[in-house]
Amino acid sequence: MRYAGYDLDLSVPEPSRSPSLSIPWFSLDTGLLFDREARWFGESLTQTMEPRLYYVYVPYRNQDHLPVFDTALADFSYPQLFTENRFSGGDRFGDANQVTLALTSRFLHANGQEAFRATIGQRYYFESERVGLTAASPLRTSTESDVLAAIGGRLFTNWSFDATTQYNRIQQHMERYTVGARYSPEIAKVINASYRFQRETIRQIDLSAQWPIAAGWYGVGRYNYSLLDGRLLEGLAGFEYNAGCWVFRAVVQRVQAATQVASTALVFQLEFNGVGQIGTDEAVELLKRNVPGYSVTNPADARLTPPSVRPRLPFEQVF
Repeated sequence: MRYAGYDLDLSVPEPSRSPSLSIPWFSLDTGLLFDREARWFGESLTQTMEPRLYYVYVPYRNQDHLPVFDTALADFSYPQLFTENRFSGGDRFGDANQVTLALTSRFLHANGQEAFRATIGQRYYFESERVGLTAASPLRTSTESDVLAAIGGRLFTNWSFDATTQYNRIQQHMERYTVGARYSPEIAKVINASYRFQRETIRQIDLSAQWPIAAGWYGVGRYNYSLLDGRLLEGLAGFEYNAGCWVFRAVVQRVQAATQVASTALVFQLEFNGVGQIGTDEAVELLKRNVPGYSVTNPADARLTPPSVRPRLPFEQVF
């Protein structure tokens, strides 16, 4: 059962100051897991087959009398296939009588690490929509959703990849897709590259990296460019220096907020290991958001320290 109630200010006419609504709903999420021994490039792995069924029923309730403060139609994605509400926020709860069918297969190493995965899913509707974000919002009348599919994994020791797509079976074309790859031979060495396409609205390349440039010095950067608009959407450049007992980070970020509006920010942080810091915590969070796979060079666990900042042995020998 879901209940929403409001206490609105005096600018609203008297009958509509305290609207409320109660909606019962039901969902069922179930699946199976099969596994078998398999071979992958000569290596013994475990292959799984994982069918899943997710059913949701929400009866229709007229919600046009409720305000809309922080609610929007949720982005159509694989996780959204397994949610009961097609809206994000608390001001709308969509009517539903639908089932989602999905199938996933994985190849797993003996330690549980995923070598490869493939997933496909689609939602089927038994009734047309009647609840919209507003009274004028267009409503779905089709009996099935677009097909979502994805593949990915770590085919080689240092390489991983991901690819996702949304396919419109009715119009028989790709609505959007994303392909990406990552090269990461060791801690604090990572290069990411991806391409994103959405019909008529998005064609973007996204490059990012963290890489050692000298003993204790690491460069970081990101380049997100729109081919459709012919402009830089987001750029980031910076460095990190690890002196052993202290670390200094500096980052410059430029974001295209609107067609003719761009903002530039300078973020820095001086961190004394085990003592404290000068600057903002946003430096590390900014790098983690913009450079997937980014690693700090002064982790709490010494085993995760990058090779370029580890102390050298006094009599190193190579055999």
